[in-house]
Amino acid sequence: MKELMKFLGTLAIIVVAALSLGRIAEVALAQSPGQILTSPVVVGGTFSFQGGPQSSAVRATGGTYTCTSAGTITVSNTNVTANSIIDMTLKTVGGTVSTALYISTITAGTGFTVICGTSDTSVYNYLVLG
Repeated sequence: MKELMKFLGTLAIIVVAALSLGRIAEVALAQSPGQILTSPVVVGGTFSFQGGPQSSAVRATGGTYTCTSAGTITVSNTNVTANSIIDMTLKTVGGTVSTALYISTITAGTGFTVICGTSDTSVYNYLVLG
């Protein structure tokens, strides 16, 4: 009797293991390219989806300008709006870059003005978003 119980216990373990492996294989085979399964439970059916890849268009333009010592530089760019974001980066050092330059005015449809440092004659890149 003891041996029969041991045999039945071993058989039960083998059956559970085989069923588990079969379920894992079933889930692995059910997965298609682009499908992500987060659990071994697969729920069939459909759902309504009225979209696609989302996109948004943000106008981006840019260019370069050169500072003159302690000067106010007018940068012409007709794509500038009242809500534009303007980013400026140093391209080529010229003179002494002593203080941070800044935008003093933005005029929609025309451009913007930049105030340069006392002896800054550097070339800067700018990017206008929006």
